[in-house]
Amino acid sequence: MLVKDAAAEAAEQTLRELWDGEFPIDPRKLAKAQGIKVEFARLLEDISGAIVARPGDVTILVEETQDFTRQRFTIAHELGHYFERVIAGDAEYSFVERRGGNGYSLHELYADTYAANLLMPEFEFRTVYEMTSDASQVAEYFAVSKSAAQMRINKLGLI
Repeated sequence: MLVKDAAAEAAEQTLRELWDGEFPIDPRKLAKAQGIKVEFARLLEDISGAIVARPGDVTILVEETQDFTRQRFTIAHELGHYFERVIAGDAEYSFVERRGGNGYSLHELYADTYAANLLMPEFEFRTVYEMTSDASQVAEYFAVSKSAAQMRINKLGLI
C-alpha cells in the first residue's frame, strides 16, 4: 500500500472511531479522546510542532504564536505521526515539524496526508467545493488555510 493511501485510511479510521460528526473537525478533541495531551508553547523559531511519546505518555507541542488554522493543521499532522507509529507498534518516538525544512521524509508525507484527510474528508470536501468552487469558502468551512484547501483541491483533481 502506498504511503498516501495508508495515511488516508488511518485518517478515515480515526474519524470513524473518534469523531463526533461536527464540522469543522476539532483535532484537539480527537487527540484528547486518544489520551494525547496538546500543549501550546513558545517553540524554537523554525518549529511549528512536535510530538513526544513515551510509554503511557504522549504530548503534542504546538507553536503558540501561529495562527489558528496553522495550529489545527499542526495538531492533525502530529496525530498522523502518532497513528503511523501506533500502527507500526512503536511506543517511544518523537517527531519535530520544522518550517521550511530542507528534507521531506516519508514520515512527513504520511503526516501531511493524514492531516489533510482528517481535517478535510474527501466526500465532504468534494461536496462543499462543488457548491462553492471557491478555495477561500472551502477553507473557511473546514477551518484550514486557503493554501491547505487549494492543495486539497489540486490533489483531488477538482480543477
